[in-house]
Amino acid sequence: MFGLYQKRSLFFRHYLLGKDTGWLLCLNRLLAMSTTKEVYMLRASMFVIGVSTTMFSAAATPPRCQQQVVEKSVVEICVQSGAAFQHDTYTLTVDKVTVFALVDDYAEKVSLEHAIPDGETIELPLSKQGVRSVQISGGCVPESKGGAEIARVCNFSWGKHQIVKNIRFEFE
Repeated sequence: MFGLYQKRSLFFRHYLLGKDTGWLLCLNRLLAMSTTKEVYMLRASMFVIGVSTTMFSAAATPPRCQQQVVEKSVVEICVQSGAAFQHDTYTLTVDKVTVFALVDDYAEKVSLEHAIPDGETIELPLSKQGVRSVQISGGCVPESKGGAEIARVCNFSWGKHQIVKNIRFEFE
């Protein structure tokens, strides 16, 4: 016979692995071979899972992204909102290559430098500016109203090219 711990583990494994119909069948089997006390404990565990998956799925909203085309390169800046009272993450992508992902506290003033090596190298097109090193600089600066942050405005340059210009992300 399974103990309560094994029963809960079996149920959680089916539930968390997304076995859509399997977890329900597994739950029915577990309830059928459980004592009354174990049934209540399993129900309590299911409630906790339901609440936590609801909280995590609410926080897992899709990122908000905006694109601009610069020198034939597609530049995309995205913000992935965190859960209530959690940090947001800003991601800069160029030609489907992620350049950086930063939490909001560190996205305000960004400065990255890339030294281009001699010889044949694989470089992002925006790095090919005829210089030995290229710098990405800028940030997503908070905008406040009445003491509350209401938006972030993003501006970034890649060497001599402004790759993100006045992209605004507003908060609900």
